[in-house]
Amino acid sequence: MPTSSVMSTSSLFGLQLSRLQVACSLLIFLSLAAADCLAPAFSQTHYSMTTLLHCTRDESIMKAFQLMTEGPGEPSLRRIVSKPVRVVFKDMRLLNKSLKNYDALSWMSNQGEQVIFVNDKHRLAPPEALAALIAHEAMHDDAENSLSEEVESWRFEATVWMALKAKNPELNKLAEGTSPLVDRENRLEKELKAGTLEAFVRSSPGYKGLPESSPGFGDKRAQR
Repeated sequence: MPTSSVMSTSSLFGLQLSRLQVACSLLIFLSLAAADCLAPAFSQTHYSMTTLLHCTRDESIMKAFQLMTEGPGEPSLRRIVSKPVRVVFKDMRLLNKSLKNYDALSWMSNQGEQVIFVNDKHRLAPPEALAALIAHEAMHDDAENSLSEEVESWRFEATVWMALKAKNPELNKLAEGTSPLVDRENRLEKELKAGTLEAFVRSSPGYKGLPESSPGFGDKRAQR
């Protein structure tokens, strides 16, 4: 009896262990599958979902980040996550009535905290257009600005837009007026291809009085 009892207990333990192993394996499989469903775009990059969630909680901006993980927009995303910079949609009138028509704005506090505000009217814009706009604003990573910096930032925005649009030809089918942000990006593309982008930027009334250059701008250009 004792021998039989020991053998029975051992067999039961082996069965329980086997079931536990199967359950653990199934749990791991389901966890990996869920991770793939939640963040497929980040599984092959060094930008984890957790890292990006420090910068935004908005789904539309997260989709833009996803497009920036590779290609010409990646240096801007790297700059955003390294601080980190918060990127949020905002009714620009709440910042200042004079800013209501601004597409985006990079704000820097006295403590060095940076926030990129994107006009709330662009919430439904294609992520490619949002990515290009955010890439531009990420260039403004200090309290100083200049005409040279703006020219380079607008040129960078157009470059990112053209690269992303080439991967999604459906964007060419959007009629003018469908998305104000897409209209902006198409205008920049046109100016860049025509060689008139610098003149277009320099003629903006909003940049009147800016110095020609600003500290640190050369370093930003070198990072790309």
